[in-house]
Amino acid sequence: MNEPKRILVAPLNWGLGHATRCIPIIRFLQKQNTQVFLASDGRAFHLLKKEFPELPIFELPSYDITYRSSNMMWNMALQFPKMMRAIAQEKKAIAKIVEQNKIDIIISDNRFGCFSKKTYNVFMTHQVNLPIPLPVVKQIGNWYNRFQINQFDECWIPDFENTPNLSGQLSHEKNTLKGLRNVKYIGALSRMNFEKKKPVRKAIIILSGPEPQRTYLEEKILAQALELPDRFLIVKGQTEIKEHSFFSEHIELVSFLTSEELNNAITESEIIISRSGYTTLMDLVFLNKKAILIPTPGQTEQIYLAEHFNQQKIFYSISQKDFNLKIALDEIENYTGFKDGAFPNNLFEKYVVQLLENNL
Repeated sequence: MNEPKRILVAPLNWGLGHATRCIPIIRFLQKQNTQVFLASDGRAFHLLKKEFPELPIFELPSYDITYRSSNMMWNMALQFPKMMRAIAQEKKAIAKIVEQNKIDIIISDNRFGCFSKKTYNVFMTHQVNLPIPLPVVKQIGNWYNRFQINQFDECWIPDFENTPNLSGQLSHEKNTLKGLRNVKYIGALSRMNFEKKKPVRKAIIILSGPEPQRTYLEEKILAQALELPDRFLIVKGQTEIKEHSFFSEHIELVSFLTSEELNNAITESEIIISRSGYTTLMDLVFLNKKAILIPTPGQTEQIYLAEHFNQQKIFYSISQKDFNLKIALDEIENYTGFKDGAFPNNLFEKYVVQLLENNL
């Protein structure tokens, strides 16, 4: 009988989306007679530790990305040397984890340093075509992105290959895809499940992403929600603490919710208000809810996705600077959300099974 495969899952700590979209993969791997190990840092590390207390988890070096400017390209340019140092440190940490735990397969969600010559390596990303406004910089950025991804044995894109899809040009630009090998579209990933319930509140506000923008949005929404009679639940996205309080009689605050708790809270809410991160959009495939999307300032990917679905009248989007809660709640009535059954569910399971069968 074959020994159980030992698999390391390592999501990037950049908001919580990379970690949360790995949850269904981890759960499925647990059902496939494998030994699962986890690795990350920061809030993603704390989230995985809470979701899977029974699994061994390792803390990786932090990329420690900060937002000194609202211009994402400028932020990345200034911090590129720091990111390169973090990736180098990450490779050393991974080498140690692989050696000590006899890892067979690594699934890295956007962590360039999480691969080893001693393992089979999968890189997961929805962003193979970087949304950079300057053509020359974009060409260089996409070349570097492809170079890093091609060090892995497979590239998993959590989206659908054909139309309709979720990522648009981020994952379907043909010239960019030509330079990548072994690309597989594995479908949407979400820890959420739809359950029809009568709403007990107007909206759930799910905060995430880097500081200080997370705090700026929280303060803005709190001030505006106070002026309205509706009930709101604000999930602050602070996984390192567990706090629950009421800001006012109709505004409830919680620092963090587990997947099951968040799923229940969403199904009890009429509307979702959140960032336009890609993982949020994948969750919305499964939730059958309307949503108001507020892209993180300067994050070109989130701005692109918000505008993409706003133009199709699927989700209402508005910038953080111009956000008005009352107007947004009125406008959302003109948007459809994702139609139930528009996308196939759990497509990724086929690719996980193939991965295991090919590495017997």
